[in-house]
Amino acid sequence: MRLLRGVLGVATVVVFVLALTACGGYGGGDNGDEGEGGSTTIGGMSASLHGTKDVSGETGKVEIEMYDDYFEPTVLKGEPGQTVTLELKNEGENAHTLTISDKGIDQEVQPGDEAEADVTFPDSGQLVFVCRFHESKGMVGALEVSGGGSGSTPTATTTTDSDY
Repeated sequence: MRLLRGVLGVATVVVFVLALTACGGYGGGDNGDEGEGGSTTIGGMSASLHGTKDVSGETGKVEIEMYDDYFEPTVLKGEPGQTVTLELKNEGENAHTLTISDKGIDQEVQPGDEAEADVTFPDSGQLVFVCRFHESKGMVGALEVSGGGSGSTPTATTTTDSDY
């Protein structure tokens, strides 16, 4: 009987630890991102959410990592008209693109390679970017004006898996 209680006690602790670990969300690097591990809607499209980073006031390069089927961070927040150079690093096993059709940007990056793209934040709302190879799998992101902005451009809504 005593052995049975001991085994049940250990099993309970193991289940509890596993449950806590499972609810921990994505364990990516600490780069000031928020909202990792869920899904969101960007520009009417479903996207895998892997962080939001505020780059307001930054000049120079801002890093975006391209993994298989998502961008990290997924959303960059900046100031209206702010221009930054996106440093694209393909950390995945497939080729990816950063494509903003209305701005004529279509930068392809092979696995393990890096590339750059100069982008300007919109006056309000969001400017959506996609990987044209994996858009249907949720590889969608946005440049979003800090403070929301009121225009007709849709804003992101977030659903996370950490509400357990």
